[in-house]
Amino acid sequence: GWEMKEKSTTSPLKRILVKCASQAKAYGSCVAEKVPQVDHNMCSKEFLALKACMQSVVCLHT
Repeated sequence: GWEMKEKSTTSPLKRILVKCASQAKAYGSCVAEKVPQVDHNMCSKEFLALKACMQSVVCLHT
């Protein structure tokens, strides 16, 4: 069935989404506030936090 199993069968992406949900949310809402004035430097603090979280999740499981 569709039960959540805490095994290595969970995809890395799913783990990232679970572990980094708050960072992803912060980045997403920051970007949403700035649209349509999108620029590549905007929300860089939030982006870096999300990136750091993703990297730590990926590194823990390799």
